[in-house]
Amino acid sequence: MFSNKVTPIIIILLSLTCLPFVMHNSLTDRINPTVSETVSYATVPKNTQKYYDVQAFNPQNGKDLSYRIRYVGGYDPTGKYISIDHKGQYVKEIKYITKKEFLTAKRKN
Repeated sequence: MFSNKVTPIIIILLSLTCLPFVMHNSLTDRINPTVSETVSYATVPKNTQKYYDVQAFNPQNGKDLSYRIRYVGGYDPTGKYISIDHKGQYVKEIKYITKKEFLTAKRKN
């Protein structure tokens, strides 16, 4: 039915189409329609603007996310509490929040 040249092309195209559903990183999560955008809260270390392996939690119920965000870039080295607008591993925006906001959301657990 298919020639020997067309079959590998179809396999490659199908593999590329399925890649965002299987692999999770900031690039694939950004384009994956099945990953929803959400806002989470987290604590980050002071005196740095690069945060790695961040454990965030859902501020609506106070429960930790089932995964860690691999990298979050910041802009205030004195901030400790952040709100992360993200879609899986893709971080769209962060905002620094007060300790009171953070603790209020964390107590909902």
